[in-house]
Amino acid sequence: MDILMKSNIYDSIPNFIRQHIALFDSFDNIYLFGSILNISKAPNDIDILLIYSKHSNSIIKDLNNISSVLEKMFNLPIDLTVLSIEEERETKFLKRIDSLYLKLK
Repeated sequence: MDILMKSNIYDSIPNFIRQHIALFDSFDNIYLFGSILNISKAPNDIDILLIYSKHSNSIIKDLNNISSVLEKMFNLPIDLTVLSIEEERETKFLKRIDSLYLKLK
């Protein structure tokens, strides 16, 4: 994948998520991380951390919908990590990825 194409994907994923933020209503925070943020390498997937404060039955349905829409749009596998606010605090997930993320919500 050339740098121009990679740059377009890097820009279009956050824009797409922001424009379709209703897909993510079950979640308080959305973070993009992983290979998709490294402009010098071709991404092998799209890594997204989703954090929720209140568990609901709609989360599973929303996750399936998010994966389906993003895979169709970007033709890359989607890797969703889903944590409660407390789970993120306990695991220090964001700290472990060493600030290499983009907060979208």
